[in-house]
Amino acid sequence: MILHKGMRTTWPRAETPTHYMTMGLHEDLNQAAKIATREMLNFIVATKGLPRDDVLMLLSAAMDLHVTQIVDGTKGVHAMIPKSIFQR
Repeated sequence: MILHKGMRTTWPRAETPTHYMTMGLHEDLNQAAKIATREMLNFIVATKGLPRDDVLMLLSAAMDLHVTQIVDGTKGVHAMIPKSIFQR
């Protein structure tokens, strides 16, 4: 794991060898999914320099949402997008 000191994010992010991942936590599962999606949108816009509208279309086609926590009051959703779609 690599910790990027000094990087400011509103929510945790992660990276695997194959995917970028953002997370959403909320009492409502739909809100958790919205948070994870919003964070992925912001991440891709900031790091890849693509327009927001283009990123929204990209996420609708290439991003997966995984429910990661539902057993207590807080629900968790991870948004995942493959790194390979950004390779030329």
